Amino acid sequence: MKTNRYLINGRSLERIRNICELMVIESIKKVMNEYPSFDQCSMCVEDVYALALSRIPATYAHLGSIILNKEVTDEDVESVVRFAITQVADHPKHN
Repeated sequence: MKTNRYLINGRSLERIRNICELMVIESIKKVMNEYPSFDQCSMCVEDVYALALSRIPATYAHLGSIILNKEVTDEDVESVVRFAITQVADHPKHN
């Protein structure tokens, strides 16, 4: 659904995204079950996602474009996600 938030002079910017978003999501899916103290509720998963993305340099691209030089490796992302899961599991925002 298109919104006016991403429009400038009638041109949509909805297809510009941080390519690390999907890398972080895939990494969370891959490693979160390794942490039994991480409860995997939606609030905690969202916190891990936000914390991990805030610790990785953003790389923006037009969806469908070819990225020739990734600034961040999959291993870098996984390390940051592991850190974020540990932090959120140790300090959840709920009881």
